[in-house]
Amino acid sequence: MANFPDFKTKDEEIAFWESHDSADFWDEMEDIVVDVDLHHNLHHPRLVVLAYLPERCPRCSSELASVTIEYITNKDGQLSIIRDVPAWRCHDIGHEYILEETLDQIERLLSPEPGQPSHPFDMLQVPIFSLQTAS
Repeated sequence: MANFPDFKTKDEEIAFWESHDSADFWDEMEDIVVDVDLHHNLHHPRLVVLAYLPERCPRCSSELASVTIEYITNKDGQLSIIRDVPAWRCHDIGHEYILEETLDQIERLLSPEPGQPSHPFDMLQVPIFSLQTAS
């Protein structure tokens, strides 16, 4: 049985777990329950959430460029659009990333605490079609 090291940086922790098997530490781990209800981004379905911004793309090592995207989601039949979302896109392949703190802000807008309603700055009308009723 191994003991958890004391990590000084996130990079150090990531490097450790990339070269070690978590099964060696099962006896030290505790069970937790996590209730997750993340909104799926319809416009950027392969968007990856990162804990911190790396210097290069984690998947292909190319340079990352700062971009602004729209986060579009549909929850319980309600379409929501969040504009001006800071993100990063790699130059070579186009992998897209946002930070956890950005996703936290999105979640707070889409699922506000009781007594803390969110107020959209604009509303859109969206046409809805059905192929079953089309002739």
